[in-house]
Amino acid sequence: MRKTISLVIICLLMAGTIFARQELTTVDDVIDFGKVPQNADFCRTIVLRSTGDEAVKIDKINTFCPCIQIEIDKMVIPPGDSAVARIKFHSSGYVGRREWRPHFYKLGSRKLLYIRIIAFILANPQNHRPVYAMPYTINTSQFGDNVITEFPFQIINHTEENVPLELKYADEKFYTLDFPVYVPPNDTARGKITLNEDGIKNEFQTYITFEYIDEDSEKHLYSVPIKRKIYRPEE
Repeated sequence: MRKTISLVIICLLMAGTIFARQELTTVDDVIDFGKVPQNADFCRTIVLRSTGDEAVKIDKINTFCPCIQIEIDKMVIPPGDSAVARIKFHSSGYVGRREWRPHFYKLGSRKLLYIRIIAFILANPQNHRPVYAMPYTINTSQFGDNVITEFPFQIINHTEENVPLELKYADEKFYTLDFPVYVPPNDTARGKITLNEDGIKNEFQTYITFEYIDEDSEKHLYSVPIKRKIYRPEE
């Protein structure tokens, strides 16, 4: 009887080991930038979660394109824990719709997770209809000791219709954002980035994404990169 019980316990332990699994998930498995200018830089952080019953051990990441770089704050994630992945995307000289699928692998080149990165790259945003953003990149950089905190931008409509706008993504860690809700016909809507204390002190790269509705009542995304470098004269 004791031998039987011991055998059952051993079998259960072995079963637990056999079925223990690494699982990596994220709610941000699709990053859709929508329309973007060429040769622009975007940065986004996402949270990766270990949802299995065994620690996730990330062995490598393949982005399949030099235009995408991914940095993770830890490569081993215990069950129930999470890691932060920093994704950098450079739109380069591509034109039109593009999609990439970076993969995360564990040992043995077995896939844990992939995410989709989508962008429609514009060679000349000023020719885009119904709207485009100016400047193409909101540059909040500091030159010398002169600190500027407010940076305006415009969304320009060259059609005969109102164009509704809706903000879809903004990481306001370094700034506050004033964003318009529509652009009148043949007119310009104005917005503004205002740096907060963290934004004044730090360099950063991020972006905003908004949704617009065209004349066919179809919804589209459009992203505007935001960057900050601090240039001070050498002492």
